Amino acid sequence: SSMVSQGDYQAVIARNLANVNTAGYKKNVAVFQSYISSTTNQDQSSTTTSTGSSLGTIATDFSQGMLEYTGNDLDISIKGEGFFTVKANDGSVLYTRKGQFMLSRDMKLVTPEGWYLLGTTGEMQLPQNTKNIAIKENGSIVADGKEIGKIRIVNVSKLSTLESVGGCAYKLSDNAQPPEDTTDFEIANHYLEKSNVNAVDEMVNMIANMRGFQVGHKVTDSIDETLKKLIQLAT
Repeated sequence: SSMVSQGDYQAVIARNLANVNTAGYKKNVAVFQSYISSTTNQDQSSTTTSTGSSLGTIATDFSQGMLEYTGNDLDISIKGEGFFTVKANDGSVLYTRKGQFMLSRDMKLVTPEGWYLLGTTGEMQLPQNTKNIAIKENGSIVADGKEIGKIRIVNVSKLSTLESVGGCAYKLSDNAQPPEDTTDFEIANHYLEKSNVNAVDEMVNMIANMRGFQVGHKVTDSIDETLKKLIQLAT
């Protein structure tokens, strides 16, 4: 059971390392749980008790990553708590910290996945032939000197209710408390929030996990050898 859980943990570490340079990515944290199991012989004469461990849940660390200057007018970051709200292709509302946006053919702000950025009044629609775009610290979007709307930022009271849907985006779990719109935030224009994964820490975790797996493998090999000798003695 230890080797199986360590194999699952290795996948978590690998996913974190693969996204170390992904803007807005929040690292996964493995939560292990131990258990006690017991089996009783068919004649009910004796009971065998054993212990083990398994990968219980995979939590998400929503701590803020470093802000990196890009110079792109449509790259923005949230300083502090809060999430951007976007509308997916199926119409569902998702939440993300990845503030990397671009203009669609119909002059709407969208994510690289094609999801629409939502403002306080709906999708962020820019006028045709817009030449200059500026995003203020309060989330207001100014196109050619005229304010056209304000980005919707929300706070999620219980972060554990957020479920990953890929693309650094999350949805609320069933029966979760709806998020609240907030004005207590500051937008950093021309900056992207980097991944909060520490590559050095993850490499240390990977090495320690691999060594634990090797120890478990040696133990199973030792048990196999003991069983072989017992079988030889019995025959």
